[in-house]
Amino acid sequence: MDFWKKFVVEPDVKFKLGNIDPAYTGKHESHDSAAAELARHTASLAQLQYRLYAEGKRSLLIVLQGLDAAGKDGVIRTSSAVRIRKG
Repeated sequence: MDFWKKFVVEPDVKFKLGNIDPAYTGKHESHDSAAAELARHTASLAQLQYRLYAEGKRSLLIVLQGLDAAGKDGVIRTSSAVRIRKG
């Protein structure tokens, strides 16, 4: 199973955050082991965000759940760094 498929919620499907294990790390044991994949996905995210902005018809909701010091701020900083500043 691809990592991302675990977290995609299809339209009109009921979903409970309680069904997701917050300790799930996929195949990576540390940030260093995930760095190359993270860089690749960050570049892809920038391209997709540009397309979303250019289309001007859709919105995106990202839900971050985690305890204090779980890394939510880091995810926000990383995703904001590639966000289109016009939109």
